[in-house]
Amino acid sequence: MNICIVEDSIPIQERLRRLIEQLPKLHVTGVASDNKNAERLIFKQQIVAKPEEKIHAIVLDSQLPDGNSMELLKKIKQGIPSIKVVVFTNHASDDCRLQAKRAGADEFLDKSTDCNQLAPLLQHWEQNFFESTT
Repeated sequence: MNICIVEDSIPIQERLRRLIEQLPKLHVTGVASDNKNAERLIFKQQIVAKPEEKIHAIVLDSQLPDGNSMELLKKIKQGIPSIKVVVFTNHASDDCRLQAKRAGADEFLDKSTDCNQLAPLLQHWEQNFFESTT
């Protein structure tokens, strides 16, 4: 399963990449640091990539240098509804959770308290993805 990381912190990008690459059958196929580049990367890759290189899931920070990523999340879910998105953020207020849910997030995790839940979540998605494609 191919995963895109949308995160502005380079150290967190690197930690997420290492975590994902250690998991069987999971691959990082793109990294973006802001909404604009993330949108370009995600939609371009879905159009030009071979089927085995398309993005299946996104780890999305809610706050990026060019603003809140909930509009990007809405565009992703409207344009490519099959992509799974987990909002992975330090801004885990009730309001942010509600915004993410309304925008179409499949999951919402707090970086400070839910880090240990990310790998099992991605593995669960991977198992379900491959079961549904066979």
